[in-house]
Amino acid sequence: MRKILLLTSALLVCLLMPNLTQAETKVTKQASRSIHVQLDIASDLMPEDADDWVLYVYATKPGTRLPLANFKGKLSQLPSEIALHQSMYLLPHLTLQQAERVVVVAKATKSKNPHQKSADDLIGYSASVDFQSGPAQSVTMIIDQHDKVVIEK
Repeated sequence: MRKILLLTSALLVCLLMPNLTQAETKVTKQASRSIHVQLDIASDLMPEDADDWVLYVYATKPGTRLPLANFKGKLSQLPSEIALHQSMYLLPHLTLQQAERVVVVAKATKSKNPHQKSADDLIGYSASVDFQSGPAQSVTMIIDQHDKVVIEK
């Protein structure tokens, strides 16, 4: 009985192996996605102490704030060119590969915590970026407003 089970298992592995190899080939043939971001800030919003501000730039699915690719720098680096690559994920199941359309968000804050909101925080949003036209995309954007603050009562 054991020999029959071993032979059946070996036969299944042999039959399934070509399909696994084909699936791996499809994954490796997919081009790595990236977004080239030209980023600036409205001149009237640039703080004098920009060296003390943290800049977060990330790509997210429209309507969410979960980063699929992210960059952290200083606000004083602007204007700047930033590359967001598929490998710049925070969670391995949330990458640029999982979304056909994304929005790039640039947030500047004095806080070291990107989730903590302040009335001073600055933010800018890109137009929608669509990967259906290719894996390498470019966008130009400006940090042009204060982030909306939710006041808890």
